[in-house]
Parts: sequence; C-alpha cells; structure tokens
Amino acid sequence: MRPKPSLGQHFLKSQGVVDRIIALAAVGKNDHVLEIGPGTGALTRSLVRHAGRLVAVEKDDALARQLREEFGNTPSFGLVHGDILECPMDGLVTPGMKVVANLPYNVATQIILRLAPLSRLLACIVVMVQKEVGSRICAKAGDSDYAALSVLLSSLFSCTPGFLVGPENFYPEPKVDSQVIKLVPREDPLPGADRGDYRTLVFTAFGQRRKMLRNSLLGLPGMTKNLLPELARLSGANLDARPQELAPEAFAKLFRAYRQIIDA
Repeated sequence: MRPKPSLGQHFLKSQGVVDRIIALAAVGKNDHVLEIGPGTGALTRSLVRHAGRLVAVEKDDALARQLREEFGNTPSFGLVHGDILECPMDGLVTPGMKVVANLPYNVATQIILRLAPLSRLLACIVVMVQKEVGSRICAKAGDSDYAALSVLLSSLFSCTPGFLVGPENFYPEPKVDSQVIKLVPREDPLPGADRGDYRTLVFTAFGQRRKMLRNSLLGLPGMTKNLLPELARLSGANLDARPQELAPEAFAKLFRAYRQIIDA
C-alpha cells in the first residue's frame, strides 16, 4: 500500500511499539476502543485481540477496503469509512470508551480538539503524535513548549507524556520523532457552557505571548485598563507576567474573575 502524504500517512511497522501502546492504554476485554486512522492495521490487529469491542475510523478508500477484507468477519470489529473530522460523534463515542491510535500527523491536533468536548464519556486517550505536538500538549507552565493548547486541554484532561518513537518504526520514515501521550479526563472538567469564553481568554492571552497579561488581556470583550486592578485582585494573578508563566489553575482563576467582572 503506497502511503499518501496528503493524508499524513506514516504506517507503524513495529510490533514492539504496538505492544507498548496497548500496555499504556491498559486495553482489556471489558474495553470498548475507538481507533482513528488504522492504516494498514498494525495496531488494529493487537486491539482486536485485546479489546472487547473495536471501532476503527478510516478515511482512505483503499485502506478501508483492506481493513474490511481482513477484519470484516470479526464480530468485535466495526469499521466506519469516513473522515473523523466530519463524522457525527453521537453514537461513535460511547461511555467509558478508550481512544487508542496512531493519529495522522497533519490533523492530529484537530482530532484531539474534536474529542476534547467528549472528555466525560472517555476513559482515556492514548495516541501517537509528532513529538512537537506531544510536547506542547503535555507542557507545564514555564516550559518552552507551553502554549494555548496546553492550557485548554489541561482544563479537561490530565496530560502525560508516554514514550518517544523514532522514525525507523514507520513506513515511510517521517523526518521527526513521534511521541505517545496519555490523556485522562479530569474529575472536575471546565463546564461545557464556559468553554467557548475560556478558549477566547486563553487564545487572547497567548496571541501576544511576549506581552504582559495586562496588555494582551485588553483584547478581551469588555475589558478596559480601569478594570485590570479588579481583575488582578479577584484572580490573584500577576498581570505583569507573560502567559507562559501562568499555570492552568491560574488561568482558571483568571477566567472566573473575568466572568465575575463582565457579568456584574
């Protein structure tokens, strides 16, 4: 099967890496698993053996045919031939489901953000992404990779790095290292009604990451210089800091203070 660069295809070929992914996700017979971008089926074969139920979503026509031929008669396997960024998520993601996948490089972040609002339904997400993406998702305040994505996902998940995977484990070999990461839903996620405004605040803060928060946050709707002292008092945040210096918990306090001021 010839990989299609336009779809970000780099097929996993190492059984050792597959085994480590299965172990990190702790896949067992009681688990219902969603695999996105199964490709040639290297991970799929092990998931079929270990999971109680596996649903695979594949966009590529030829690969979908190949997967149907190999696994179509397996009762615990289901195939969705489509684009995960366009598929209706209702019914696809079920309570307690685990997402285990080697994600297509070019849309990995988009896929994770599509899954994020469904965090309460998921047991965990264990996926392979480019090392740069994995580092950004799992970064802590003060890290060079710490960004808006780090803060947004940490409001819904506990994000931890798993292990690095070298280019030699794929066909064709990518030009960068990959990383397996694990996202476990938080018990106290940001309420769904707040997520749009929280996203606006975080992106406004990081939109000018070299500026102090007292300057960048003036881009928020309704925020003025006269309101900054009250924002600092209510949130306890140092508005002379830059966004990469604030931990996710500090962003949450900043958001609550902003909402309190604007809603007053």
